[in-house]
Amino acid sequence: MKMHNPALPGELLKAWLDDLAMSVTTFAAHIGISRVMMSKILHGRAAVSAGMDLRLSEALGTTPGYWLALQTQRDLWAAGQTAKTRKRIKRMAVQPAGHPAGQ
Repeated sequence: MKMHNPALPGELLKAWLDDLAMSVTTFAAHIGISRVMMSKILHGRAAVSAGMDLRLSEALGTTPGYWLALQTQRDLWAAGQTAKTRKRIKRMAVQPAGHPAGQ
């Protein structure tokens, strides 16, 4: 299944903050991070970590894992784009552990 170009978590977070009429500085202070770090996330220059996911979930009432799942979708899409330009890797013939080859 081909994956579309998923939104950056920061793009969705920016829209959320706009809807709340909340500044980046205010929100960053509320969740205990610097404005610079929040700005990096909003502009896609920093990824959402597990710890950041929990901060965002607590502040915004989303399910833990929501923001991290968005980040993972974006990361997988980006990796797929990179994979298109590199040499394909052949699948290995793998034997289950404890089973000698040919038996």
